Amino acid sequence: MWKRYAFLAYNKGMNKKIEKLFLWVLCITTCARLLFAAIVPITGDEAYFITWAKHLDYGYYEHPPMIGWIMWLFSFFGSDIFVYRLFPVLCVPVIAIILVRLLADIDRNNAFLCGVIFLLSPVSMLNVLSVNDVPLIFFSFLSGVFFYRGLKTDKIIDAILSGFFWGCAFLSKYFAVLLAVSVLIFSVIKRNRKIWKITGIAVLSSIPLILLNLAWNYNHCWTNLTFNLFFRNKDIALKFSSFFVFLIEQVFLMTPYLAFVFLRKRFFLKECKTGGIELFWFLFLVPFSFFLCLSFLKNIGLHWMASFYPFFFMIIVFLQFSILDRAARYNFYLSIGIVIIIIALVSIPPGVFRNTEKYSQIIMFSEPQRVADEINRNLDGRIPAATGYTETSIFSYYCKRDFIMIGSLSRSGRYYDFITDFKNFDGKNFLIVSLNKKDAEKLSNYFKKIDVKEVDIMGASFFMISGEHFIYNQYRDIYLSRILKMYYTVPGFLPRGRNFFVERYFPELVYSK
Repeated sequence: MWKRYAFLAYNKGMNKKIEKLFLWVLCITTCARLLFAAIVPITGDEAYFITWAKHLDYGYYEHPPMIGWIMWLFSFFGSDIFVYRLFPVLCVPVIAIILVRLLADIDRNNAFLCGVIFLLSPVSMLNVLSVNDVPLIFFSFLSGVFFYRGLKTDKIIDAILSGFFWGCAFLSKYFAVLLAVSVLIFSVIKRNRKIWKITGIAVLSSIPLILLNLAWNYNHCWTNLTFNLFFRNKDIALKFSSFFVFLIEQVFLMTPYLAFVFLRKRFFLKECKTGGIELFWFLFLVPFSFFLCLSFLKNIGLHWMASFYPFFFMIIVFLQFSILDRAARYNFYLSIGIVIIIIALVSIPPGVFRNTEKYSQIIMFSEPQRVADEINRNLDGRIPAATGYTETSIFSYYCKRDFIMIGSLSRSGRYYDFITDFKNFDGKNFLIVSLNKKDAEKLSNYFKKIDVKEVDIMGASFFMISGEHFIYNQYRDIYLSRILKMYYTVPGFLPRGRNFFVERYFPELVYSK
């Protein structure tokens, strides 16, 4: 396919064939990603966000609520993980079409090649999991596009939509703040009245969504803020290894050839200045610079920067056609490699990892229905529970019943604190599923009697811990009091609203005030 179309656009009369190439790539990559959505096992985060969707709210622990809302909407079309993954699968072609449409006014041939390069990039090919990075990417892109349109058309509606979509990005993940900082820096440097006008309107239109999140945080111990600013950054320390890992990640996301061109062309600043899309340069380079500096202090996730990469694939529109053609070729081969690797990984028999320490986790993800069937056979009317948020979420999804999280001190997955009231389980019997036999000893203080049954599933050990007669008061005094101090004590510099955890378990603290 590639040899048939690749060099044809050197002739200006070959626009249609470049467009045809784009459509072919759009269809093929979408089909490949639909395949990934069908064969890749569900992740713990996806199962956790499905739990969010079951309990529709205007806020959740850890992150803003957008992914929970989106998964709630998709739940009307089915409960299979494939249905939930249709959102990320569809977002990529929508972004590609908008990208091409916007850039076509600058250079039509290059615009379609930029679309091809984007579709074949790791940012797109790997975007199949239904996690909160997906709405962040999608709404950040739309916000940037409408801000650009506002500058071109001077229409208020474009500025309003830019602000609205930025608000949606903010309600997806707080990395959206970097987009706002990018626009602010762009506005300050350009010192243009029209830019400040568009910026002001965008800010005003985003305020209702910001206030919604602030209201939720005020009434829920500021858990979004404390989780993202404090709990996740306790390991901050100067380390050069994370810096080099970050550079490798960016070379992978840009693709090696375009990373080389990016450096050789001095970050494309000259091209973007003369081409009128300097805004997109700022929307990419400011977050890039921030994460580059942060990488000296902590590990940067591969997906953290991915939200801003659609802007990178827009600013390359001013490169020579021969460079874009070569980049598209390399991305074509890279995408084939990605397809082969993913299919190979999911095809590996789980038994290959039998002697590894994480074998039970591998079985939990690769054969979740077998594990769920075994749990249901042992349940016998008891309260289903697990000792970690990943296990709780996965078992809830595959057992088709609500599990509760018990005994976990992890900073992650604490939304189960919001939807679980342990007072209701006083005196009840539990079946606690664990991957670690030592959990039985940790939980023994909270039950009158503990029995452990080891279940073998494909050579992996799962422990069915039967807890007879749950002792709520003991659980409250030992465990819940510790959780209160660790996660639900509001920092002194923040205003205090309601504290659901105190009201539910420690009402005497409310009355004492």
